[in-house]
Amino acid sequence: MCKDHSLEFLRGAAAFVVLNWHILLGFAPQAVGLGDRASQSIKTSPAFVAFNGRSAVYLFFVLSSYVLVKRYFETRKAEDLLFGAVKRLPRLAGPVLVSVVASCILFKLDFYFFRDASALTQSGWLAKFGGASRILSPESANFADAFLQGAWLTFIDGDSYYDTSLWTMVYEFWGSLLVFALAPIIFFLQARSPLLSWLAVATGICLAWQGNFVFGAFAAGLLLYPLLATGFRPNSWVRSVITAVALGLLGYAGEAVGVYRPFAVLEVAGLDAQLRQACVAIPASIILVYATLATDNPPSWLSGKAVRFLGDLSFPLYLVHVPVICSLGSWTLLATGSATIGAAAAIIGSILAALPLMAFNNWWVLAVGALFGRFRRGKPIVAATAAEA
Repeated sequence: MCKDHSLEFLRGAAAFVVLNWHILLGFAPQAVGLGDRASQSIKTSPAFVAFNGRSAVYLFFVLSSYVLVKRYFETRKAEDLLFGAVKRLPRLAGPVLVSVVASCILFKLDFYFFRDASALTQSGWLAKFGGASRILSPESANFADAFLQGAWLTFIDGDSYYDTSLWTMVYEFWGSLLVFALAPIIFFLQARSPLLSWLAVATGICLAWQGNFVFGAFAAGLLLYPLLATGFRPNSWVRSVITAVALGLLGYAGEAVGVYRPFAVLEVAGLDAQLRQACVAIPASIILVYATLATDNPPSWLSGKAVRFLGDLSFPLYLVHVPVICSLGSWTLLATGSATIGAAAAIIGSILAALPLMAFNNWWVLAVGALFGRFRRGKPIVAATAAEA
């Protein structure tokens, strides 16, 4: 199945938004406007879309929902769903395990400087290693524990104290299984009654929302299939408008300040900030992805090598940036006394650290795909390997 490079661009952009968000939390927490200071922060402007990490995560989830079952949508072969579900954990666990073990090494070598750096920036997020549930030390960091977390526990239980950006992995894993379960029902109904497929998606969203509203993003991502099946393709002007609207909505951080004052109606409804943000970010993500997919002739730059590189970089960048912020970025801040230089070092360091992990991730995806491909063909692994050698 070929990648849609326009979606790879969205994925890469979302990864940089998460990086920007954590850079602000670590090195310029005053600009974030936490708590009652939101009205004096950049959260009042749609420009906050470039820093709104949580909304970017919802965009990740919607993209995953659409891409995971695209092959099944095209082939309608049950084995595509089965093997997609079975290989989901090993596909994710490879690069995650590498990043977690690398973070454990940094802890053991005492190369983390986030505590001292947080005293200069007054960042509670940095002081707690990105909001970790457990603050490790060179003595308490343990390779066996790190291995279990990277290979299994972060996906099953949500443990993420070696790399706090991994809090999303438990949602990514279970949300993926939810998508694999819903897809055959929705596609079956879509072939017979479009209205029933819409109702099935709505039911899936409601059920997922009851469990945890974050899972609603995965069920909602399947709306893209009946939406695209309508055949409606807006012209370039309309696409530009709805793209701008979607980006503006993705700038909403759950607080009714600045241009987002109309969303105070969600506060009247008694929803907390994270739930308010989800209610806006999930539909906005669907709108943005739809506007991208509905482009019949995307511009050439959206299918070039740079965009493919950005898509390949996105997951590794997401995995490594918190450890880099808490090590290299924090050390640079302490050495120079400048939060700006520390932030720049963290950004550059995150990109450089992501490159070898990107190479490994690309190899890992191919290796996992080849392994499961042999199972699908019923070809013995040892015999196939010997024949290829």
